[in-house]
Amino acid sequence: FFCGQAFRCPPGPRARVRAQRKAAMAVATRSVIIADSPDKIPTAPVEGKITTVYWDICGLGQPIRYALELAGADYADVRVDPGPGAPGTPGYKKMWFDKKPELDQAICFPNLPYMLDGGVALAQSNTILRYIGRKFDLMGDPASAHLVDLVLDQTADFDGESTGRCYRDFLSMKPYCQEELVGKLEHWTRLLGSKPFMTCDRVTVADLKIYETLRKLRLIEQQPAIGTATLQRFPALLAFMDRVEALPAMQAYFKSGSFMERPLNNVHAQFK
Repeated sequence: FFCGQAFRCPPGPRARVRAQRKAAMAVATRSVIIADSPDKIPTAPVEGKITTVYWDICGLGQPIRYALELAGADYADVRVDPGPGAPGTPGYKKMWFDKKPELDQAICFPNLPYMLDGGVALAQSNTILRYIGRKFDLMGDPASAHLVDLVLDQTADFDGESTGRCYRDFLSMKPYCQEELVGKLEHWTRLLGSKPFMTCDRVTVADLKIYETLRKLRLIEQQPAIGTATLQRFPALLAFMDRVEALPAMQAYFKSGSFMERPLNNVHAQFK
């Protein structure tokens, strides 16, 4: 059974290598738009740019932002306010739900996050990541495509376990981190093996997805109410996180005024 322990991406065609180098040198430019009124929730690309739309939180939108940064894209990052009402009131998220039927004309299956790029309109976070990955050569080589799919889909399940607890029962994260998390991180360590990144020798959109989940777990474990250190017991995963964070595009994004460390979740969550 192959789990990625010793896999190395074969060299791609020269054109692919040149494209990757060009993308690595490109610097992303972004315009952050806080959509606090319905007219700011776009139904077409903003100023002709790639446009990503999500709540004004990290959540499922954060790996998409990372991918566009690594791509060196010129993009609009629209962050939707969850108002106008507070959680538990009829006005909570009402602006979005009132706007959503209008989006049905522009997007099949409209939901957050969604992305607009020319005539392309997509929902579903993993679909968006795959689209960006294919467009900007962030999918690795064909020989590792199955691992990209695995990491994206497995991370969706893995991330949901902690995100659900953050919304419903944050204190349950402590026994989760003490017990269940250990085995899950063992699996991720096994998949990583001796590779620098999860799928091959170069970063892909899948790495950005699992990185963000690990980043969230690191923040959660640091909270006094949780106070565990399970992730710290996995130096290979910590080194993987360091490599992602050391990428020049990520460094530039972290230092920009556009990066959000938090909130991880929306305002009705127990832990944000």
